[in-house]
Amino acid sequence: MKMKSCVKGRSLLLLIAIIMLLSACGNNSEKSTGKVDSKGKYEINVGYAQASGAPLLDVGVAEGFFEKEGVKVNLVPFASSADGLNGLQSGKIDVGLSFGTAGPLTFIANGSDFSIIGGHLEGGHPILVKEENKDKYKTLQDYKGKKVGTIRLFTSDIVFRSALEGAGIDWKKDLDIVEFKTGGMLLEAVSSGKVDVAVAANSVYSKALESGLVAIGWSNDLNPTHVCCRVVTKKELLKEDNGEAYKRFLKGLIQAERTKIEHPEKAVAAAKTHLKLDDKTVDQIVNEEHSHYSADPNKSGVLEMWEQMKEIGYVKDVEKLNINEYINVELYERALNELIEENPTDSYYKEQLIKSKAQNA
Repeated sequence: MKMKSCVKGRSLLLLIAIIMLLSACGNNSEKSTGKVDSKGKYEINVGYAQASGAPLLDVGVAEGFFEKEGVKVNLVPFASSADGLNGLQSGKIDVGLSFGTAGPLTFIANGSDFSIIGGHLEGGHPILVKEENKDKYKTLQDYKGKKVGTIRLFTSDIVFRSALEGAGIDWKKDLDIVEFKTGGMLLEAVSSGKVDVAVAANSVYSKALESGLVAIGWSNDLNPTHVCCRVVTKKELLKEDNGEAYKRFLKGLIQAERTKIEHPEKAVAAAKTHLKLDDKTVDQIVNEEHSHYSADPNKSGVLEMWEQMKEIGYVKDVEKLNINEYINVELYERALNELIEENPTDSYYKEQLIKSKAQNA
């Protein structure tokens, strides 16, 4: 009897130990942000759009800027902005980099406690048609009666609808707007004739050219100053160490932005680690002249888009929502000030701070 009791006791202790071990593993996997060594190094999961990657992120990783700032970055690709933002909401990633501005703002309007802390892309989205239809669209009035495809929760969609509204065109009645989940689905639709026009994304531009489609305009033509991909995280994650991990991440992005401007060929080399394409095609994606990359959160641009979304009815019942509470410019300013302190004779970061204060007042 004593032998059986001992065996049962050991089995029970072993079972408890296993349960505790599994619980500990589960907790660690759910919490991906935090210090990973005694030197204060952080680890964060960063989501991005897999079709084109994220040039500033790619350069930051390739040039070692994040490691330099004490951040280990784990890259997590997503097929669409909606998938990426759902991943942020559920905790699969800690920060999203290339999921637009309209997407995060829509999630915020629907109750997500997100925080926009930086920027990535401004402008750069093509409006595409078949070669034989390129001369049919001279003004916005020419879109009347047409079937126009857009990408769900994508910034270029908001820019397009807002421009139509400004031109006195009722986009709900005067044309047929069809939303697609991904840029690839949109390209297939315009190529097959399911839609007449594609208000697309920069990430599919090279594939569009390969498919024989042509750009008849750009989102910048409709709104020269519009913002797109913002750096977005969850407010609760910024409470840990006063957002130290994310400030360090922004420092890496700022340095990557400078490198991309001064050495665009490095952006091509960095992107080729995951874009298995020739140099010319990759260059078309990451260095397209209509695409402007900046790590600045550009609060004024975000607020402008928020007002446009309200005006066109894209978000509703948000009168009590103060969008300013979901835009954090402090971390970016802290990152810039640290770079200025570390590089006192370098004018570049000082110039960026002047620009930032104008855009984020």
